[in-house]
Amino acid sequence: MLNAKHILPMGAILFGLVGCNEILDTANAVPDGTVNIGGTGSNGNAAWHGGASSSNETGKCLWNGSGKQATAETEFNGSNAGLWWNFNDSDVGGMSNIIWPIGLDNPYGDPWSLVLSDNYGCIAGTASLHSESSDMGYAGVGFIVAGEQPVGNGSAPIAADISGWNGLCVTYASDGDMLLELDNGNETVLSADLERNEKMVEKCFAWDEFANVSSNAEATNRALAGEISVVKFVMKSATDADVNFRIAAVAKYSSVGGECDVDWYRLENNGMISINQGNSEHSEFNLWLGSDYTYNVDTHLCDEFATCGYWYSVEDTDDGEPSRIIWPVLVGDAYDSESFSPIIDYCGALCGALNFQSKGFAGVGFSIVNKDEIDGSMKQGDITSWGGLCVKYSSTLNLEVVMNSAAHENPSTLLLSPSVTLPRSDSLTTKCVEWDEFGAGAAAHVSSLLFVAEGGAGTEGNFNIVGLGTLANN
Repeated sequence: MLNAKHILPMGAILFGLVGCNEILDTANAVPDGTVNIGGTGSNGNAAWHGGASSSNETGKCLWNGSGKQATAETEFNGSNAGLWWNFNDSDVGGMSNIIWPIGLDNPYGDPWSLVLSDNYGCIAGTASLHSESSDMGYAGVGFIVAGEQPVGNGSAPIAADISGWNGLCVTYASDGDMLLELDNGNETVLSADLERNEKMVEKCFAWDEFANVSSNAEATNRALAGEISVVKFVMKSATDADVNFRIAAVAKYSSVGGECDVDWYRLENNGMISINQGNSEHSEFNLWLGSDYTYNVDTHLCDEFATCGYWYSVEDTDDGEPSRIIWPVLVGDAYDSESFSPIIDYCGALCGALNFQSKGFAGVGFSIVNKDEIDGSMKQGDITSWGGLCVKYSSTLNLEVVMNSAAHENPSTLLLSPSVTLPRSDSLTTKCVEWDEFGAGAAAHVSSLLFVAEGGAGTEGNFNIVGLGTLANN
């Protein structure tokens, strides 16, 4: 397969989605030229098995999330033709990734593209872009056009002639700019801008409307379209950024568009939060940011043990009952069997799934001053000067921010402590709460802050805590 990360097993981890509605916006140009459907490219051969061969060929839907498609119907039959995959900049030292709104593992082994389209009618996620180790952070999704062929110990996509498609139409939404890119197996050769659109739109690009970004500046766009291996949707940023996106359909070019029978009603009514309720662009997470891969919250109240802000789990399970929290990787490192460092390394956040076999609560918390390494007791600290707490998170269940003042949490009375609800959000979002919402003087004697979800038997969900900041700093 392609040298890329095909899925993140606990991909529900940072959820970032955008709003949809019925607005359509299509381009109106049809190029001239002839079509070669021989399917021969510089990286191998691919067999064509149907489709018109006229240069006046009308558009045809390649992939439609409303149709719950696993793969794009590219009309090539090579191995993995039409397969969706996702990629990031890890190969060049970056730390960007794609984060999904739900867990992609399923008992049927369905491809992740089918899991998403089955649930939402589109491919939806958040491109979490970080450029610390590279000039430009990037991440995206795409599909293989004609198939793959063995190369060494792996495989590589085959380049094939798609000039007969005359261009591409894309139905999408995004709160940041995207690029529609076509590669030939060696480099990106054609590129078109998918500008930020908070509402779902269709954009159509004839070949002559793409930019030639290949090393062959003299080549015509139609000639470059004669050797294409993958179609990609790429998000890039020179600074840290989260781009929430949806891709609902992809079609061959048509001057009028609308080749895919998109279920607009379903896209508007699938329970997703709209984009204008999403990220807070100006929040500053001066206490903790998961993407910095730091393992403790910087409460500024460390004592001589220097263990303030220690993350840990909390739940009220009965003896013998399995944990309600399912982590994407094993907890613990060489120094501490309960350390969340592997979780933070894996997610760039605190991410996990929840599965309640009985009524109760489960979640995570951090100590304000210190958590004793022997008995787990915690000292109180005064966090009044914070003014409140800002949390960047996503969760399919409501999260209670619980202000605990005891040295040890008592599961039977914990939820009687001062608390404020962070409403469920399938989208990555930032919410700030003032200390007054917890009660007068509550912030003066705090041993830990907790983020817990309640549920009855059979309740399932996912949560992410991505960043924490003081209200005074926002």
